[in-house]
Amino acid sequence: MKKIMRMAFIAVAAFACIPVAVKAQQMPSVPVDKEVRIGILDNGLTYYIRHNEYPKNQVDFYIAQKVGSILEEDNQRGLAHFLEHMCFNGTKNFPGNSMVKWLESVGVKFGQNLNAYTSVDETVYRISSVPTERIGVQDSCLMILSDWADGLLLDGKEIDEERAVIHEEWRSQLPPEMRILEKLLPEIYPDSRYGHRLPIGTMEVVDNFPHQALRDYYEKWYRPDLQGIVVVGDIDVDRIEGKIKELFSKIEKPVNPAERVYYPVADNEKPIIAFGTDKEQNRTVAQLMFKYDVLPDSLRGTLAYLTTEYLMDMADMMMTGRLHELSQKPDANFSLAVANHVDFLMSKTKKVHQCFIIPKGDDIVKGVEAVYREVLRAQRGGFTATEYARSRSEYLSQLEKAYNNRNQQENKKLAESYVRNFLDKTPIPGIETEYQMMSMIVNQIPVEAVNQLYAQLVSGKNLVIVGMMPEREGLVCPTDADIQAVLDKVTAETIAPYVDNVKDEPLVSQLPEAGKVVQENVLADFGAKEWILSNGAKVIVKKTDFKADEISMLAVAKGGTSVYGADKTTDLLFLPVVAMQHGLGKFTYADLNKALAGKQVSLQLALDDYTRSLSGNTTPKDLKTYMEMLYMTFTGLNVTADEFAALQSLYAGVLKNQELDPNFVFQKKLQEFLYASPAKHIFEVSDIEKANRDTILGIIHEQLANAADFTFVFSGNFDEAELKSLAEQYIASLPAVKGKKPEVKYDSALEIKAGNESKEFTMKMEVPQGSAAVIVSGKMPYSFKNRLLASMSGQIISTRLISEVREKEGAVYSIQLLGSQDRMAEVSVVYQTAFPMKPEKKDRALEIIRNEFEKLAKETPVEELNKVKEFMVKQYAENERTNSYWCSMMSGNELKPSEVCVQAEQTIQAITPEEISKFVSEVMQQNNYRVLVLMPE
Repeated sequence: MKKIMRMAFIAVAAFACIPVAVKAQQMPSVPVDKEVRIGILDNGLTYYIRHNEYPKNQVDFYIAQKVGSILEEDNQRGLAHFLEHMCFNGTKNFPGNSMVKWLESVGVKFGQNLNAYTSVDETVYRISSVPTERIGVQDSCLMILSDWADGLLLDGKEIDEERAVIHEEWRSQLPPEMRILEKLLPEIYPDSRYGHRLPIGTMEVVDNFPHQALRDYYEKWYRPDLQGIVVVGDIDVDRIEGKIKELFSKIEKPVNPAERVYYPVADNEKPIIAFGTDKEQNRTVAQLMFKYDVLPDSLRGTLAYLTTEYLMDMADMMMTGRLHELSQKPDANFSLAVANHVDFLMSKTKKVHQCFIIPKGDDIVKGVEAVYREVLRAQRGGFTATEYARSRSEYLSQLEKAYNNRNQQENKKLAESYVRNFLDKTPIPGIETEYQMMSMIVNQIPVEAVNQLYAQLVSGKNLVIVGMMPEREGLVCPTDADIQAVLDKVTAETIAPYVDNVKDEPLVSQLPEAGKVVQENVLADFGAKEWILSNGAKVIVKKTDFKADEISMLAVAKGGTSVYGADKTTDLLFLPVVAMQHGLGKFTYADLNKALAGKQVSLQLALDDYTRSLSGNTTPKDLKTYMEMLYMTFTGLNVTADEFAALQSLYAGVLKNQELDPNFVFQKKLQEFLYASPAKHIFEVSDIEKANRDTILGIIHEQLANAADFTFVFSGNFDEAELKSLAEQYIASLPAVKGKKPEVKYDSALEIKAGNESKEFTMKMEVPQGSAAVIVSGKMPYSFKNRLLASMSGQIISTRLISEVREKEGAVYSIQLLGSQDRMAEVSVVYQTAFPMKPEKKDRALEIIRNEFEKLAKETPVEELNKVKEFMVKQYAENERTNSYWCSMMSGNELKPSEVCVQAEQTIQAITPEEISKFVSEVMQQNNYRVLVLMPE
């Protein structure tokens, strides 16, 4: 790592004209963002406060603890995570479950806005999207943070009740890959705590630890010198600072506190090879990891950190580009490979440059061999100037977009950057400073700097290879000797340098003859304009200042794939894969990625049962490129035979072993249980193999053949004259046939089946666990109000299920019920919940769900409805300040007009308890209550 640090230092020195002989301690420091106020109380607690108005009238609260599972002794494994759970089960000022209930009464939803996580080295709690209109609400949230810091009750009865919840979390959150990892960790971390400190702990400890053990752990580690408070939002910084000092200064400074140790990870001369199997593992994967030391704390606030991260970002981007390009070749030995740099699995005292690999089929040895060869190709021959130019351009483009949107930085993003500064000492210069610094620095750093760093990083030492495979007859897990032999073989090869083939031609080879805007209308309800184009297409534009550097687009048309017969089923199942990854014109998907480097453009095609759509985002600067992509998607979407074969190989490999996974089997059975049409089922390997490239492309081209069917909606910070000119050039010129637009061809086989039905099936499992899904559906006329009624009633039931099924019964770790209304479907209203559960609690859980529907259909308590209203008003106020929301609302109105609701709050507040109950009752009376259950054999 010292060599890597030196490379970063040399890169900075070259820019800043600093003599290379200068000591690292004299590296230029990175200034701290002047917009954030940072302080440390006498007891050692650190706080960060920032005023921010995106979104308006909301604030986020965090408390970060430098405490995680690594600090547990063997007889405490699981206590750090258990303690996180107990923070929601009784504090000094909020006993029992009153904290959750109070927060939901002010619009803060448990799970979505109120949550926490525990990892190996840290525990972080958040209360987000808190309305700021009432000062008392802000103060109460700070009081909650204070209680978490030093006011947990840790009542014995509450502890015992939570054991069952933790047990269900272990049961549901321990998938096959985690089980394999748990077995391999002692090999990956020999003679280290990291080999035995998964945060979930052991169920022996969770089920049996004495109450006092948890209280002692809390007193030992939850202390102010290890705690950081972060508050970001539409608040008065001075007032919040005063309140923090008032509440948190009372917490006593610990006397002779236990040392907070960050455990090092040893280097390894020879490769560490750790492979494992599991009977339910549904795919074969591998990771090549090259370990390196993290920067010392003394350098994390300097340019050395930013430069090192930049150099590693460049290496990641260029290596990923090479691996993706290779994966598209028919003879590639892997279907997918991605490079990045992250913490080394469990430990933050070591980082890794890693390549994640999904081999073709289950041949993990050949997959590792192929990727290792590419790593050595880069290590020996370096990256090319053209690869680097593209990656640097993309980096600068993303940086520029963030800078242009500097006045619309989200509370969450800012708050989490301060959390990381507290926990990891990563710099927080603010986007203005970072943009200025990095824009100058990166243009002075040559590709040779990346190449020298990469050559030192991939040095033959500190290599770790981890593999995970299904355990089944006929599939042999390779030995350490097998993998070492492959490494030795590739190392001995003469590997030619990479050749970067770049297509040097425009995306649109021949500019189409422009059309015209032939009519303009004002859409007063939406604050938008409508342009009718000469080819019959329609464009709706809404200029906003929500984000300075964002334009959203959504194009929609009626129609969709319901018109195709059963002979096209396999092609329709695989079509979304092609729609997601394809080329345009003469550009393959790989060519397109190269050509669009440095351009902030995203465009996604979706062909659904009853609608066709294209959606995405761009920036004002890249709007012309975006319109070229839009034009070519309509006129030249393509996928080569090699690309199509590569996609088939990727998805066939992913699905090959899915039948071993109970979760996948349950989802597959659920789709079959709900829908009669095979086109709505999950595709299998045989479907992928039968999919025909020409047929799929034919369907796509047919669906996009008539631009006059479409309405193109733009919302964002565009120049209207420029957008109109581009619309005339690239949309009005699209092939089109004027006339009556197609109507939807409804098919009952594509809708959720009617009728009440319950079905149960069994399956052998490594960890016995039940799964259940309850789907309630009905036909209701679409309206914005009905859409709200479906969502709000679903939220009321969901909150009840958390209380009854999770907290009281201990039957599940997590449960949520969603209510929604689809604008286009005939069976438009759907309530759905799917959850893993304790098998012996199956009947009770299903009984509660049914009872809650029936109770809500009779009566809706005002206090429960008011909690949901608080959340919905806040949510829609936030939505109404986003471009994507208005694109969705305006395009939806084109597909099926309904009353226009441009301010949701009035409609939400007017909804009565009687209307909620009436709506649920009308849906329930249609008798479409379907239950599917999976139980262990």
